[in-house]
Amino acid sequence: TSARAGARLAAGRARSSMSLPTGRQLFSHVWSEFKRFAPMAVRACCLVSVVHNYGVEVTMCLGPSMLPTFNRSGDVVLMEHVSVMRNAIETGDVVIAKSPSNPRHTVCKRVLGRGGDVIHVPKAGHFGGTMRVEVPTGHLWLQGDNKDNSTDSRDYGPVPYALLRGKVFVKVWPPSEIGWVKNEKWRSVGGS
Repeated sequence: TSARAGARLAAGRARSSMSLPTGRQLFSHVWSEFKRFAPMAVRACCLVSVVHNYGVEVTMCLGPSMLPTFNRSGDVVLMEHVSVMRNAIETGDVVIAKSPSNPRHTVCKRVLGRGGDVIHVPKAGHFGGTMRVEVPTGHLWLQGDNKDNSTDSRDYGPVPYALLRGKVFVKVWPPSEIGWVKNEKWRSVGGS
């Protein structure tokens, strides 16, 4: 037991002889580590920003307006921005756009007409019939696949191309439905 007590005493003396770093030493160490890792962190943040703004973004499509393409409870999808920047959005593509009626929200709809197209679209609700629409240049006609339960261009009119955020190209959730989101031109409405 006296050997143990001696060992404890020696360990205590060793600890007391070790000095804690001063504030200046601690700051100096933290600053040198920051300078070492900051450039890598800045590059990583820039890469994430570029990919998010100009490449691919993860988002959700919620609500009943795109049934049966997307579930009411929400599907996680990937959206690419290149098609919007290259003006390569086609009739039949599914897109995400800022809502014309509330710019803080987004809408997920299918493109049924591009600028210059003359189309006949089903009237909103269950009233039947169609209406003739000429889509102005620089605009798109967006409509949900569930035409009887969708707030879309039939309600807020043609959507300016500048409100487009991206084209949906793959569904990643739920796992049982992972797959490409197809351009379905057949969903387009007839022109004249």
